[in-house]
Amino acid sequence: MDKSGTLNWSNLRLHFVDTFSLLFTSVTFYVWTSALVFAVVAGPFGSYDTMSWPVRTAYWAAVITAAFVIGFAARATMRALLAGRHPALFDLGASFLVGIALGPVIWLLRGGMDPVLGHEDLSVISITLNSFLIACGVFVVRRQIGAEAPASYWAEPEPETPAQTRLHRRLSCPPDAEIHRLTANNHYVEVATSAGIETLRLRLVDAIEEMEPVAGTCTHRSHWVSFAAISGIERESGGKLFVMLKNGDRVPVSRKYRPNLEDAGLIDSLDAVFQGR
Repeated sequence: MDKSGTLNWSNLRLHFVDTFSLLFTSVTFYVWTSALVFAVVAGPFGSYDTMSWPVRTAYWAAVITAAFVIGFAARATMRALLAGRHPALFDLGASFLVGIALGPVIWLLRGGMDPVLGHEDLSVISITLNSFLIACGVFVVRRQIGAEAPASYWAEPEPETPAQTRLHRRLSCPPDAEIHRLTANNHYVEVATSAGIETLRLRLVDAIEEMEPVAGTCTHRSHWVSFAAISGIERESGGKLFVMLKNGDRVPVSRKYRPNLEDAGLIDSLDAVFQGR
């Protein structure tokens, strides 16, 4: 959320990309498979009595898949809104989003796939409430086992320490200063950090190499920005594109480097075409 109190859509997109990168991991697959086996064998919520095992398998596979996708989306949304602050509100908000999105989906699937119960026999409100309560349990367990930071509802979250890079050794700023951008200027590189701006006698390509492990991208042949420093995208009439940084800097994006932002999920490739690519 930006200073005006409105949701920053570029920041939201970054959190979605980061969160959904975990969707196709082995851990997610094992949890999905375990949940499916349990649901098919146990047949909760009366599905054992009203569905044959093939129908029950298809139904629960659809429900669990929808729950995973919606749960990931809810988590990404709350991360964009609250980051690591207010853990209780984070979990409550994520559970609420899961409930209102997943409840109607389950109602549609159960009424359409169950050979005994139709939509008129089911209460979408009751299903939504159950979805909310189950989601609450999942998010609470995730936090207690340390899968979500902070791991406690009572302790204040520790401030994130910016990753240290080799380039920090060349700077006079505090070691915990966050590097926002690098800008080439003849034989020098301007380094904008959270503590101010410094100029180094260094090639841009060498400065970028020394930024590991900080993730970032070139937006122009003379500019490199950290993904963590990006606060938004701004367009001017005529299709000119700029990256807005947390320190207020406005960094141009050339057509050659737009695909870097597309790959990061900051802009849509189709949108870039219409912007004069």
